[in-house]
Amino acid sequence: DVTGRPIGMIGVGQDITARKQVEQEKSRVAQELQTFIDTANAPIFGCDALGLVNEWNNKSVEITGYSREEVMGKNLVDVYISPDFRESVKLVFDDALNFKYTAN
Repeated sequence: DVTGRPIGMIGVGQDITARKQVEQEKSRVAQELQTFIDTANAPIFGCDALGLVNEWNNKSVEITGYSREEVMGKNLVDVYISPDFRESVKLVFDDALNFKYTAN
């Protein structure tokens, strides 16, 4: 009104049910995949483009004796590959990052 007091209100609403359902499904799938990786009967590890470990499953722990906490964020080749094999393993990783596939 003329004195500055509100006399009404305008609001906008939006139904975000579908978006929330998609987010929940993505979260469920991500958890399912993480469980699959963690409980796999084979070592599964991941490295980022710099060679830093960003995934280390339970079988990797069992086989190597290195805990997940010990390896996460460390350079896999520089820290955990013996000097005799570092160059060849680094070449394989570099090829993989460049989408060149090699058979072992």
